[in-house]
Amino acid sequence: MFRVLVVDDEPSALDYICNIIKMKCPSLIIAGTAENGKDGLMKYRQLSPDLVISDVKMPIMSGLDMVKAIKEEQEDAQIVLVSGYQEFEYVRAALKYGVSDYVLKPMTPANFVSAVAPVLKVLDQRVYEQRKRLVRAMVTGELSDQEKIREYFPEERYYLAVIRENGLPRRFTGTYEIELISEMENTIFVYGRDEREALYICPSKVVGGAEFYRMMAKEAERKNGDGCFVTSVMVPHTVESADLESMICCLYKSLNSRLSIGVSQTFMVSADKGPDEMPAKEVYSQEAMKSMERCLEKKDYAMFLETLWDFIKNAGEAEYPQLRLERFVRQMSVKVQQYLNYQGDVFEDEMMLEDAFYDAGSVKELYDSLKSIFIRYWREDKEAVKLDSPEFLETIEDYIRKHLSEDITVSSVCREFGLSQSYLNLIFRKHGKQAFHSYLRNVRIERAKEIMERNPQMFIKDVAMMTGYKDQFYFSRIFRAVTGISPSEYIDSLS
Repeated sequence: MFRVLVVDDEPSALDYICNIIKMKCPSLIIAGTAENGKDGLMKYRQLSPDLVISDVKMPIMSGLDMVKAIKEEQEDAQIVLVSGYQEFEYVRAALKYGVSDYVLKPMTPANFVSAVAPVLKVLDQRVYEQRKRLVRAMVTGELSDQEKIREYFPEERYYLAVIRENGLPRRFTGTYEIELISEMENTIFVYGRDEREALYICPSKVVGGAEFYRMMAKEAERKNGDGCFVTSVMVPHTVESADLESMICCLYKSLNSRLSIGVSQTFMVSADKGPDEMPAKEVYSQEAMKSMERCLEKKDYAMFLETLWDFIKNAGEAEYPQLRLERFVRQMSVKVQQYLNYQGDVFEDEMMLEDAFYDAGSVKELYDSLKSIFIRYWREDKEAVKLDSPEFLETIEDYIRKHLSEDITVSSVCREFGLSQSYLNLIFRKHGKQAFHSYLRNVRIERAKEIMERNPQMFIKDVAMMTGYKDQFYFSRIFRAVTGISPSEYIDSLS
């Protein structure tokens, strides 16, 4: 709901506008009224409304002077003026100050609703961005505004869960990710640092506990497909609005500390006791590193890779956390570069390492990607050189476009072309200037736009299916994140 201040010196006109708002504008609530510009300015400062509806000619202070004063204090204030034909020069002057729109008298409800509609879109987008910033701050553990949290999450208690597909988000190289967030009208709030993640914030009055956890189990099962593993972290009780920030932070700390490559798992955390951070079995990383260093000294690269596979396989069996495994691999990567006096593109190598952990759906896929990276260090990957070309990228892109409605994943494309995930991403970054999954996402959204332009009557769920998205709500979140508007808003814009 957006709060409105109505300013008009004629009581009958004031009542008329207020009645239109009550009857025709369900997303607006009247925060206050005023009889002149001076009173309106004072009420604006007191109430901080989202929208001001004001007459132009009023005693004491005109609507135009009030607009000037408000805009000087808050440049992005949303104001709609109501004016007679003879006052249009005043309106023309007000438009220079950035008034959102105007309505000419005699005003009909339809005219009023039409003038307010674009303003509501601006306000919706503003709230969308504010909510995203607020939840991002809670997720990252930054200091948040409790008053803002109560404003956007006004219910007393909530259920919380986070579900993540495959590895953790990239942390070191430039990001290609988009944040996902649900629309305002959705009852259950959903946020993701990227398209593989969903944080669910569900008011307890919407569903019962058993139903919420069943929903989460179903969602995790739906995501757990080919070349994919799923990590689910849930709070086993409702959370007060005042505790949302601390519990969301706890959820993400638990996700980071326990996510293990190739292992689908579900676990609970609570305020008084988080999950154990240590895996049940130990992996002897120091012994493996020493053994691999000896292989480097002897230039026995085959044994190096065999030892690497043994270590990664054992780490998977022990459900070793990704962050620890990643730390080991990075240390080993530095040692290999030092032994070989490697002079290659370090930033490119860093991106390949991040891709390896981000995309791997199993420890075998992770090993295959790491193997291609290490082989690249000692320059024995002759086949990769032949594949590293714009022409080969075009072949892959053509395959993707022809199979766009199918369940295309990085794993399925790698199998089709006999590549490791690291090399697939390298080819896309080098010759296409974006990561594979960014290309796939963008080409799907472009295809969706083409379909909607050709057939605006088509159901959104059918558009989603035709572009490879099984879940229309997930598709809508992706579409909004890429284009800035929802699929339904895009269809409306076509007319």
